[in-house]
Amino acid sequence: MKRLAAILLAGILILSAAVPAFAAVETNAAFWARSSMEYAHEHGFVTDEELKKATSPMSRLEFCGVVMGFLESVTGVERKATIATPFKDCDDPIVIAAYEAGVIGGAEPGIFAPDKTLTREQMAIMIARTLMVCNLDLTEEEKKNTFTDTKNLYAASNRYIDQLYGAEIVSGYNDGTYGPFREMSVQEAIVTFVRAHRYIMTGMAYDPNAVEETVTPEAAPVEKKDTETIKVADKPVSLRWSEAELKAVWGEPDRIDLSVYDKMDRYIYINDYVDYFFVTFKDGHIVEIFVPGTDYAYLSMDGKGTMADIENLSYVNMAEHSGIVRNDGSEARVILDYEGQLCGILLQTKEFLAVRDPRSTLHHETKLALEGQLLDLIQTIRVNKNADLLVWDKKLFDVARAHSEDMVHEKYFDYNSLDGTTPFGRIMERNKTFYTASEIIARQRGDIVNVYQEWMRTPARVSALTDRTMQEVGVGIDSRSKVLYVTVDLCGQAPQVTKK
Repeated sequence: MKRLAAILLAGILILSAAVPAFAAVETNAAFWARSSMEYAHEHGFVTDEELKKATSPMSRLEFCGVVMGFLESVTGVERKATIATPFKDCDDPIVIAAYEAGVIGGAEPGIFAPDKTLTREQMAIMIARTLMVCNLDLTEEEKKNTFTDTKNLYAASNRYIDQLYGAEIVSGYNDGTYGPFREMSVQEAIVTFVRAHRYIMTGMAYDPNAVEETVTPEAAPVEKKDTETIKVADKPVSLRWSEAELKAVWGEPDRIDLSVYDKMDRYIYINDYVDYFFVTFKDGHIVEIFVPGTDYAYLSMDGKGTMADIENLSYVNMAEHSGIVRNDGSEARVILDYEGQLCGILLQTKEFLAVRDPRSTLHHETKLALEGQLLDLIQTIRVNKNADLLVWDKKLFDVARAHSEDMVHEKYFDYNSLDGTTPFGRIMERNKTFYTASEIIARQRGDIVNVYQEWMRTPARVSALTDRTMQEVGVGIDSRSKVLYVTVDLCGQAPQVTKK
């Protein structure tokens, strides 16, 4: 009954509406989207400007404009904002009106991210809410989607997708995926919104005479982006660069270290731990780039945000807590912290991924190199959390190295030694004085990046590593069968009391 009421209301309003002439306006829409763009323009929820940039990314702000045009087209009521903006980064009246209508929310509390490109998950949520504002209840249409990549979405997101899927307003791709984190072009978003509009008008999402019903958005020409370059502090670093190309942009590295991989050096740029990164060379060319933190840009991502902001996301690796972006010649792992926020990126060539083979055991020099790199990562984490840098301490290093080696040799993994000695006991045995102390251990197969991922996906470890009462640190590492055992010991000294 609600759907019938909405259809009757829309029909009455559309009969009385003036229809603008589409032919007078140019559009760069692909052939499969052209009829939908024409339909949307005729019904007043696509602007002349949007027609001209149909193949461009659709921003969240632009989509709000489409939403409000859609609502005015269907209900005959122009909605205007009557409240103050709830967002720190956007005071556009269209966004506020959409928020007030209950259609949109923030990308995170207090943040709307108006310039971020719309994702397919966000689009489904907004369209479903828009239909609810139109008094259209899709509950009866709800049908469990069969997509292979939606099971890890929030239940609310899946509910909206299920409703639109049952009403045939959204569909997936030929490989069985929905692509919830895939970014939308203007024409892709409009094609879906037009299906919603037609559903209100006729009870059917598809126009059987429209070209787009038999051609998927994948047929559209896609702008080729540089998938092998990361920008750090607005300067590029790219896979396959030679040493000379790297130094031409970044100068001499702060260190050249050994890595966990045989005959592969690691060039490290500290940059005050604000723009820290390293690259790994194989046969004279960069095969791996790692940037911890958020001060980087890749594709259209700026390193900040959440999983929903990962461009061209292929899937989410729940074990690693990272989003995987697969490209023709490379693969990016976008690292997520325990809150789902972006906190680093690892970019590798596919050739390197196919043959990478960490050392089974580590020589003393390699251990020292990896311990230095892990210390770098701890300092970077602290800088990102506005905590003071730590001072390396020889006694704490000896404690940490000895415990990692003991765990490897005695085949256990625990804070307490097999004889029952606690971390505090081990520190005191080295005659190290302290006011406060803590220890973090990790066991990860692979490289130090895997250790960083383990740290960042656990709030207790991040809290311990960024504890502002700590001033000194020691990092110790050992390995067995390609598995790294890592111990980090931290100490804080008694605060100095100023005499009056």
